[in-house]
Amino acid sequence: MKERGFWSCGKYIQGQGVLRRLYRYAAPLGQRCLLIVSRGGLERLAPVLDENDAGAADAVFRRAVFGGECTMTEIQRLTAEAQARGCDAIVGIGGGKVLDTAKAVAHFAGLPVIIAPTSAASDAPCSALSVVYREDGSLDTLLSLRRNPDLVLADSEIIAGAPVRLLSAGMGDALATYYEMKECWNTDSDNFFGQKITLAARAIACQCRETLMEDGREVFRAVEQGRCTPAVENVIEANILLSGIGFESGGVCAAHPINEGLAALPGAHDTLHGEKVAFALLAQMVLSGEPAELLRETMAFLRDVRLPVTLEELGIVRPTEEDLAIVAAAALESPSIHRMTRPVDAAAVIDAVRRADALGRAFLAGR
Repeated sequence: MKERGFWSCGKYIQGQGVLRRLYRYAAPLGQRCLLIVSRGGLERLAPVLDENDAGAADAVFRRAVFGGECTMTEIQRLTAEAQARGCDAIVGIGGGKVLDTAKAVAHFAGLPVIIAPTSAASDAPCSALSVVYREDGSLDTLLSLRRNPDLVLADSEIIAGAPVRLLSAGMGDALATYYEMKECWNTDSDNFFGQKITLAARAIACQCRETLMEDGREVFRAVEQGRCTPAVENVIEANILLSGIGFESGGVCAAHPINEGLAALPGAHDTLHGEKVAFALLAQMVLSGEPAELLRETMAFLRDVRLPVTLEELGIVRPTEEDLAIVAAAALESPSIHRMTRPVDAAAVIDAVRRADALGRAFLAGR
């Protein structure tokens, strides 16, 4: 019998103001930290970073400005800087590309890494994966890392202050976690790391969906009023931690491959990852034959949390046959899509995308 596997970050700490105590959490991991942050992040977070510099006794945070794209060139540049400056730990603060770069630098430098997301737009902070791009912005590789981050610090005060669209996108990414895990579980497929799904990972993916359905609708008023309520804290944890563990240890199925197909169309380039995943989830649910009532319930939730249910909302207006063929071809490049309970080919993907779009348009029209 094949082994089961469960992957997660070493520690996860969430709360208001935790980034102001970075120096305390970093101390067990390193005394000379290379802190990777964007130029805009340096400006926005200057008081927080200065507070850490003042509070640190022996630790030193050497700041390095992120170049703007997670490329191998940027990763190599920052790895060389960490080594030249004698750093013994890496800290990444910011959005997904900053964090993926920091994780990759730690991977190549052989150092521990602390990840501090400034939004809850995706489940990337906890993962042992970096999405690396080419200089022209096209995808280069999905870099598998030797381990998950040693510490993830989720400062809910900072995250709740980010644009609310990012929180919505994170919910789209996180909601797919449960449904992708369910297909993998039902087909006894492997998780993201080629191992069988543990009961713990299944329970976490289930809790992820339950949290979103219970608290997702409540967060907008609070965030827009500048309040970090228990519901906001719960959604942040679902988007970052529960979904992060859920997708790696619970497995990926069709929603993320179809998302990659949608990302290949120029019209969708201005949409966020979680927004595309939200619609791709509807296509997966069509593929798997989910009941009509569950599809309506899911579309209602997506609308309530400001996520798309049609192709047009993604910027894909009147897609051609060629467009849909591109989506299917890109989706089928991933072996994950074949973990479905039903056989999947190009015709099935195209049909599912069309039907999901038709269902979404009918839902918006009130039919």
